[in-house]
Amino acid sequence: MTRTLRILLLVLSIAAPGYAQTIPDWEVFGGYSWQRSNLREYFKSTPIIYSVRNKAGNLNGFDVAFTENINPWFGGTLDISAHFATPEIATVRTRERMYSVMYGPRFSYRKWPGWTPFGHVLAGVANMDAKVTPTGPHLSDTSFGLAAGGGLDVKAGGKTAFRLVQAEYFHANSLGASQNNFRLSAGIILYLGK
Repeated sequence: MTRTLRILLLVLSIAAPGYAQTIPDWEVFGGYSWQRSNLREYFKSTPIIYSVRNKAGNLNGFDVAFTENINPWFGGTLDISAHFATPEIATVRTRERMYSVMYGPRFSYRKWPGWTPFGHVLAGVANMDAKVTPTGPHLSDTSFGLAAGGGLDVKAGGKTAFRLVQAEYFHANSLGASQNNFRLSAGIILYLGK
């Protein structure tokens, strides 16, 4: 048993430098994203007057991220996301849009071959847009945005991997409502460079 353990440790110590050399210069992620958000919904309180209510709701969209790996455990990530919903109250449809562009450090743990857990903190801007369709009130607001969380990537082979999950706390102050919510993403990663 002791001999087997020694051989296993020797193989792992020889393989570790080879695995460290396969860290890609860039990772490009793209996939589906779901976000819980505070929505601004309009409705007609009289035939010509619109009233508003803020309500928590779900938005569907996409997330795209570009990560430059400085070393095996540290990199910088630019994250761009867009989320959409169209809630309806008594025949009044409000088109909701939430966009964010953020950048920040990413920390990866690459000690498990094929599996890469990571964490990041991103800061930037978030824009929320609410418009009654086809005609009616329209309001748009841009504010500071913050996302903090992490996820798990699984290598698929070659220059691709799958992001099984990315879970984040998301904060913004849009349309007079503090957004303290969360979002989940999953998708495909392409490795570029070494």
